Amino acid sequence: MGMLSGGLPTVVSIVGRKNSGKTTLIEGIIQELKKRGYRVGTIKHHSHDLELEDIDREGKDTYKHQLCGADAVVLSAPNKLMLFQIAKESQQIDDISRTYLQSMDIILTEGYKLEDKPKIEVFRRQIGGDEGLLCNQKDNNLVAVTSDCNFDLSIPCFGLDAYKDIADFIEQTVIQRVQPSKVSLMVNGKNIPLNGFVRSFMRETILGIIRSLRGVPENPKGIEIRLG
Repeated sequence: MGMLSGGLPTVVSIVGRKNSGKTTLIEGIIQELKKRGYRVGTIKHHSHDLELEDIDREGKDTYKHQLCGADAVVLSAPNKLMLFQIAKESQQIDDISRTYLQSMDIILTEGYKLEDKPKIEVFRRQIGGDEGLLCNQKDNNLVAVTSDCNFDLSIPCFGLDAYKDIADFIEQTVIQRVQPSKVSLMVNGKNIPLNGFVRSFMRETILGIIRSLRGVPENPKGIEIRLG
């Protein structure tokens, strides 16, 4: 759905001042995008170092494993998989996406104002006052604003709880813009569902092989492969 040609999911960053309502907005957008069949991942940016007690409770086995020096601990259950890993330096969005969220169609991040990703800023009059927006279109890739104020901008400005309209905007201007050529798989006349990672992998692998053949145009528009 929203995979880039390089195999990474689409990313939209939700930014704004502390307590402006970023988490609430993300929750609303997630629910809207899930209704449309997208697999949604999220990344929360934390500006300070996380301590062990911030992510796991004292006395738990995973806490003990980390306390004695394990660099990575995985907690596996039938319905959930959790990873606790020691990071030597701050990870960029693309690094996290590539390693942990490859199968998602879209990733919403909370924070990451300085990264080069499309951004929607949450501005609340009570929090921002007369200071204005944190981001601008030119330097921060600001694509929309959600606020209880009116801004004279050349980009859309939504209400704070306009979750459906914001999801429409993300779908139409971000996801569809980077959507690659369709990839489908039919086996014995039956359509086989493919997740985002498999679609992207098949597309890039097949294109790579075909482009190496004589007589094939550099950018083929349609490819059909039949196996008898």
